[in-house]
Amino acid sequence: MLKDRGSQKWTSLMLPEHLVKIKEWKQEQFHDKKRELTEWEMEEIEQIVQRAYKLHEEVKITLWRDNKLYDVVGMITAIDSFNKDLLLDIDISIKRITFNQIQKASMVNIDD
Repeated sequence: MLKDRGSQKWTSLMLPEHLVKIKEWKQEQFHDKKRELTEWEMEEIEQIVQRAYKLHEEVKITLWRDNKLYDVVGMITAIDSFNKDLLLDIDISIKRITFNQIQKASMVNIDD
């Protein structure tokens, strides 16, 4: 019976530049796409951030950084509207987050 090695038999015929491009293409397949927010969505995010800051409530923010989406939960300690960023107090550290990284924001209620 023939043993087929699949794509292994073709790698020796490929140029190193092709292998690098194929590897980059495979990594890009797992990247999340940054969604451009509408004016309404940006305004809603700003209102939620302002409300959480004034009420000293925890907020859950979805960030887009390094081609990935991830959530952080914390308390907003300061808002700098001139530089368009905020300080988020997480349990172990304080992070500076710019508004253009934010994709979604929501209040975290302990009562729910």
